[in-house]
Amino acid sequence: MFKLRKEEKPLALVAFLVFALQNALTVYKYHDLFTRVGFRGYWVLFHEIFHVSGFDAYSCIYLSNGKIYYELSRHPLFGPLLAPFYWLNDAIIKQFDFNAAIYIMALLLTLSATLSAVLLFRILRSHIGLKLIDALALTALLFSFASIMLAVMLPDHFCFSLLLLVLTLYIANDNHLKGKALAWWQSALLLLFTAGITISNGAKTMLADLFCTGKAFFKPRRLLLVCVLPLGILGAALYAQYTLQLLPREQESARIEAQVQKMNPNAIKKSTAHEARKERIIGKPMGNDPVLKWTDKDTPRLSCVVENVFGESIMLHREHLLEDLFISRPVVVHYEHWSFYAVEAFLVLLFVAGLVFGLRQKLLQICLAWLGIDFVLHIIMGFGLNEAYIMGTHWLFIIPLAIAFLFKKMPAKPALALRFSIVVLALFLYIYNLCLVFQFMSQPLTVG
Repeated sequence: MFKLRKEEKPLALVAFLVFALQNALTVYKYHDLFTRVGFRGYWVLFHEIFHVSGFDAYSCIYLSNGKIYYELSRHPLFGPLLAPFYWLNDAIIKQFDFNAAIYIMALLLTLSATLSAVLLFRILRSHIGLKLIDALALTALLFSFASIMLAVMLPDHFCFSLLLLVLTLYIANDNHLKGKALAWWQSALLLLFTAGITISNGAKTMLADLFCTGKAFFKPRRLLLVCVLPLGILGAALYAQYTLQLLPREQESARIEAQVQKMNPNAIKKSTAHEARKERIIGKPMGNDPVLKWTDKDTPRLSCVVENVFGESIMLHREHLLEDLFISRPVVVHYEHWSFYAVEAFLVLLFVAGLVFGLRQKLLQICLAWLGIDFVLHIIMGFGLNEAYIMGTHWLFIIPLAIAFLFKKMPAKPALALRFSIVVLALFLYIYNLCLVFQFMSQPLTVG
């Protein structure tokens, strides 16, 4: 499956170089500071200094000292998968007094993004049967989206989610086209890793297995092997990490905070003010239990769909460029010209039309079920709605897949016009978004 086919090799090479250059921008901006050892502590270095949109650099903290600062319950396998690279970086730090965390993440992101591009292209080309130029154009379109562009160059977990979801879709549809159900071990491994990186994505893997397996999905033995076993492993991994890593770290942080409060009360006041701003922005949750505390019933849905979900996810806003919501960015930022909304509307129109034309295809049926999960999670329950633009890797890949079915249904002349539109759109979005990202990354980093 991971062997490159002849027509995929040029794509893989170009994609690797493009993603490597994008990661080079991140390294360029943060190299001097993030490669230091023993500067203010890794929490201050990678959390309080790194602010790009709503993305976090918790992975760099983990690679630097092996400590968990990300939300463990939502990413139970993120640390264990990074552990070998932490051991590598720990040896580099001790041997050369140089923190290579940002370089390690740049390499992992570049490889993950490249493989994601190849797998998406393979689905478009081999599964849907598009012409070479159309498959390339739609692959380029995905990686021109702002959320995807940022995810493949910032040291967060989102690029890994993209790879695992596209991989799940590829394996599920490949088995369907061959008239086979997913093997239990395939589904179990996919569930283990998709849920391990982002817990909500595990539900998408189970839905893919259900669509491809049918009634056999509910057989007790299969449920035990496919669902209970991987979820049990994740539960055990979560418990072990909490008791051995997270709890001691939280206790240590509480002791340090108490000492800081005695020595510098203003530092605690600043932190308290920041937390108060976060609570105001997040909005009122639907409940206080561990699940509902992350919901939000106050954030305006329609504005966020226009400006965040189909706005910032695809085209960056010039105002408050890549600012962090919990520091200075408003919940809703508007574009300065109607033409941006025209581009957004055109893309949404193509997306919806593609979903309608491909409705009978198993591939899009799985995608629609996945969209249903995201709709309930973000739009109805409001989870992360105010910064939904950083979560585009969970669903944006469905847009080129849907548009692919327009190509399949259209006669030659309309398909030619659509092809031209997609190429122009991909070029415009990539150049526009990259120029703004370059502008942000070129600004000197100020440390207070």
